[in-house]
Amino acid sequence: MDIKTLWGLRVQEYYRKMFRYYSIIGANVVYFFLIISSVFIYYFNLFLQWIPPQISVEVILSLFVTYILIQTKVRTFVKRADIMFLLPLEWGLKSYFIKSLIYSFVIDVIKLVSFITVFLSLFLHTTNINLPLLFFIVGIAAYNILMKWTEQRLENHVQFVLHRLNRFFSIYLMCYFLFKNDWIFELVLMSVNFVYLIYFIGKKRNLNWQWLIAEEESALLRNFKFINIFMDVPNLKRSFRNRRLLTIIVKRCIRFSQSSTFMYLYSHLFIRYNDYFYLYLRLTLIGIFVNYAMPTSGWIFNLLILFMTGFQVIPLQHEIKQSVLLYPISKSQIKDSFLKFVLVILYAQFFILYFAMFIHTSTAKIYYLVIGSLFVYVFVYFFVSKRVNISGSAFKE
Repeated sequence: MDIKTLWGLRVQEYYRKMFRYYSIIGANVVYFFLIISSVFIYYFNLFLQWIPPQISVEVILSLFVTYILIQTKVRTFVKRADIMFLLPLEWGLKSYFIKSLIYSFVIDVIKLVSFITVFLSLFLHTTNINLPLLFFIVGIAAYNILMKWTEQRLENHVQFVLHRLNRFFSIYLMCYFLFKNDWIFELVLMSVNFVYLIYFIGKKRNLNWQWLIAEEESALLRNFKFINIFMDVPNLKRSFRNRRLLTIIVKRCIRFSQSSTFMYLYSHLFIRYNDYFYLYLRLTLIGIFVNYAMPTSGWIFNLLILFMTGFQVIPLQHEIKQSVLLYPISKSQIKDSFLKFVLVILYAQFFILYFAMFIHTSTAKIYYLVIGSLFVYVFVYFFVSKRVNISGSAFKE
């Protein structure tokens, strides 16, 4: 194995795998992304108009940029077997990890430039796009990557929390001063932060291979979770919690009968798998916020929330193991159970959003309720039903 070419081989292997998935997604859902992006930009502009005048746009903008950077993962493309085979060669892997840091830095810069491009009008209201601004954005991205890299050297949870807080507020303040055109404060703060980093990184320490592997696996999992929205990803690991209270409620609501077997199973999978449960919770909270901030246009956004929830819950059908299909229940009953499950959670979400609109304003008219109810029914039985028996599904005959 040639250490000099190892990084390039790992990157090529990763992109070959991802290209197979994203080429299928891009060929099928490009219009979906265009529609979602257009709606998002429209409501984002409404959100900016809703922001109280005492809150400056720079505050909101800095939060957005900070959130984007906090999500950064350092991509090293290492594997679990590397602990055995590459650990003895750690002394010769300096160039490998420098390339990984540069790669992660470039990805961060691309994300920030894309953000600036999409929300160009927002930036022009607060500051001019010029070379010094781009230079400082590049510097903030570099600082973020190095701060993320130093996490592997932290020894306990307290240090980790303090480090994360320091990273968050440092990035936020640098972004805030940058958008306010306070170049002196920006330069001083960035200089202090980089001096701290140079001092911290200057101490020679061994690599934390467990951290490197966990970071890479987390980045891969994030990619696969996104892909799994549109197509089945084999052997996708998921985190879960018991959520006993919700489990007890589900047991009481679903009647004990053979025909309700898969309704019961899907409900429990939905409650216990963090991916689906938190997705549902996040989208519902976003819908409630939009109904509060923009009540006159909220009902349109509610339909988008329902569509996004239903669309992203479709992969739940693949979580049923093949052994479960030994139950003496026909495939048509299993499909009906899944559709009924999706119908119930979407109706529950819709009534929560409608109630949030209703208590806030008198604009929650009765025909919004009728339109939403019809939308959910049509979406489930004309859109979702066609995507239940997809290739690789547990229902495949």
